[in-house]
Formats: sequence, structure tokens, C-alpha cells
Amino acid sequence: MTIANPVDALFSDLERQFILNKKDLGPIVHGFREELKTGLTTPSTKLATMIPSFVTKLPTGNETGTFLSLDMGGTNLRISAVELKGHGEVEVLELKRVASKELKTGEGSVFFDWIADTMDELVHVKAKHLFNDDQLEGKEALALGICWSFPVHQVTVNRGTLLRMGKGFTLENAEGRDLSDMLHEAFERKGLNVRVSAILNDAVGTLVAHAYANPRARIGFIFATGVNASYPEKISSMQAKLDPEYYQSQDASTEMLLNTEIDIFGSESYLPLTTYDLALDEAHNQPKFQLYEKMMSGAYMGELTRLIALDFIKAGVLFEGVIPEGFEEAYSFPTMYMSALESDNTSNKEESFKILSKYQTVQAPTYSDISVLTRICKIVATRSAVLACASIAAMIEQQGLDTNEDKHDIVIGINGSTYEFYPYMAERVHYALRNWFGTETSDRIRMEIAKDGGSIGGALIAMLCNQ
Repeated sequence: MTIANPVDALFSDLERQFILNKKDLGPIVHGFREELKTGLTTPSTKLATMIPSFVTKLPTGNETGTFLSLDMGGTNLRISAVELKGHGEVEVLELKRVASKELKTGEGSVFFDWIADTMDELVHVKAKHLFNDDQLEGKEALALGICWSFPVHQVTVNRGTLLRMGKGFTLENAEGRDLSDMLHEAFERKGLNVRVSAILNDAVGTLVAHAYANPRARIGFIFATGVNASYPEKISSMQAKLDPEYYQSQDASTEMLLNTEIDIFGSESYLPLTTYDLALDEAHNQPKFQLYEKMMSGAYMGELTRLIALDFIKAGVLFEGVIPEGFEEAYSFPTMYMSALESDNTSNKEESFKILSKYQTVQAPTYSDISVLTRICKIVATRSAVLACASIAAMIEQQGLDTNEDKHDIVIGINGSTYEFYPYMAERVHYALRNWFGTETSDRIRMEIAKDGGSIGGALIAMLCNQ
């Protein structure tokens, strides 16, 4: 009687849970299609997906002029002057600042004055040569697009109420105020004639920024520590999402860019959750929320790999059966370690040994340990690529791009550290799309790196909405 190799047996079970073929992908793509439709027909006050951007134009690539953008993330502020040169070319000058704890927890007006001070330095010092005298003297207003990574109840393209911010921000006398009003008040105190033309989400900014480089772009996709996407949808499909007066004022055939918030798509009814996904979710401070993102984004891939590795250690086929010191801690094996292991094609595996040396082990790690752990990384990362493909495929099908008779390229502007820097991720996503659509359609799909959705996208939307 032949006894199965324990390593082979463990990998066989792991692959059974993680490898997704076309048949496995079907329910996921179908589920996403249904969620897209449900989101379109459910008021935004009741469902936080398929959020209208009120942006109803995409750039042609020929626009010119200088516009401002403000990108406020979890801590970092980026303010940029973007010169659109036509032919898809841009010049970006930016200032970066980090919000201190005092700013994040102080008076709201002080925080917005800090933003205005940074804007003043950009306009009158760093990017002075990009503006004419009337703009510098405040006689001509400068248009600003805002990428605001906090909850805002947006009612028009440039108006939105600040909601509870989170991410360590507890600004006094800011919640419930209009974002544009607070910025305009700060700009006026500084003597700046800057007007907010648009408030945008980073996924919408990604699509708009890439459409300037390639006007055929129809999807903006972010694949980083988190995941999100944007695409244009006919207003006729969005009646439930829009104020009746606004809806009636628009041509029903007009398209509006949507922030899908696809990170919160997915349910246990159709996502192929493994024992490791369930363990990760159960230990999370927001269980049952963002199940899809927890299966595939950069924030969680390393933790899934660590949970799997623990089972391999307990089976005695990794690290001599002894858990390395520090490895037992949740999220102690980040996705960047996975990337380093998969990138290490050297014979001596120097970089891989350097990664494992961060953990105290009883016995020095071996080439076998590196081989096993790298193989686990590959399985986890490949599933992430296939799951990214599922949401991309759903948006392609929702727009009918796969069945269009014109056979134009299907252009996706995509950015984010997981896609751009994780080895082989781009190839894996495209392979999954080929597997789903077949060669004829997948050969038309162009996944192109989209740069600076917050800065270039913000400036472009400021331009589009300032016309």
C-alpha cells in the first residue's frame, strides 16, 4: 500500500479549496452581475454600492489647461497642479503633507486652514509658472477636483456633507458641514480664489485619469491593499439612485460614472469561502463585511498565507513542525513578504532566507521551507487574480463590451500596489480573463496601468465639470 507524501496531500487539499476554474467562477461573476443590478435599483441611502459620481463626461485626451487637485487619504495630503497638454500628456507638480495627530483631532477650521496653506504654497511658489497673472492675483478662479477618502453624502458633483470620518480623524465642528463650504471658507481666509468643481472617489479618478491617456477606457480598477472599481452606466438605469429633479433634468441616454464600492460585494451564498477565509473573517473586527476583499486584496493575502502555513507547520512539513517566534501573531506575515518570495528566482534564495530570518526559528530555515512557503504564496495569489477577474468580467458584461459588434479594444485602467508590484499578478489576471471569455474576447482586453487617479483624475474632473 502506497502512503501519500504528506506535503503532496496537504497541497492537494489546499488546491482543492483555492483553485478556481471556469465552472467555479460562474456563480461569482453571476453574483456580481446581480449585485450590480441590485445596487442600481436601490437608493443610495439604503445601500452603499453603485454610488453616483455626477460625472457625466470622460476626457478625449485633447483637453488643455491647468487645474488643481486635492487628494486626502488616511493621513497624507497631496495637492497638485496638473497641466493638461493635449495628446494625453500631462505635467504634474505636487506638494505632499502628513496630517499630525493634533490636526486630525482638533478644530475642523484649523485642519482646513492647513489645507489652504498648502494650496497657497503650491500655487504661489512651486507651480507658479503654470498659472497666468489673473489666476495668481485671484482675479480668475482656479478649478479644484477633490479626491476625499472619507465618507461624504454627495448630492451633486461638487457638494457633499461630511460624515463621521474615521481613520483617526475626529475633527470638531466639521461633521454635518458641506465639504466644499469648509474648503471655500479656508481658501477665502487665505485670499485664494479656488473653487471646488468636483468631489470624486479614487476609483472614478482612476477611470478618468486613464481615459485622458486612452479615451477607450471603460473601467477603472484599483487593486491594492483594498479593491474598488468604476465604470460608466446609463442614467436611465439609475433612477432609484438620483434625486427626481436631477434625474428628470438629464438625458436618459447620458452615461454617469459610478463608484461601485465593489469591495463590499460578495456573500456566503456564492463566494467559495475556504476554512482559511472563514477563520480570517471570524477574527476580524468587522466579521461578515467585505468578504470578497478579504479573499483577495493586498491587506489580507499575507494573513491567508500565514494561516495556511500554520497548518503545514502543525503537520510537520514546514519549519520542522515548530512555529517560528512571531509567526503566531495575526498579520505578522505581510503580503510584501509573499511578493519577495515569489520574486526570488535566484539559486541561493538570498532574499527568501532574509525574509524568513525575521522570525526566530529553532532550526535554520531550509530550501524546502522556502519551496513550500513560496508554493503556498503562489496558490493564494493566483486565487486573488482569478477573483479580480470575476469583478472585471462582471463589469465588462454589464456594459456589453464582450458582445459589441464593433470589436474595439476593451480598455481597463488599473492601478494599485497588488496589481503593479506583485510578481506575475498582471499575467494571472489576464490568464483568468482568457479562461472566462475565451481567446477572441480576451485578446481585445487591454489592462493598462493608470497613474495618479487622485491627482490627474481630480484635475481632469475639475476641468470636465468646470465647462
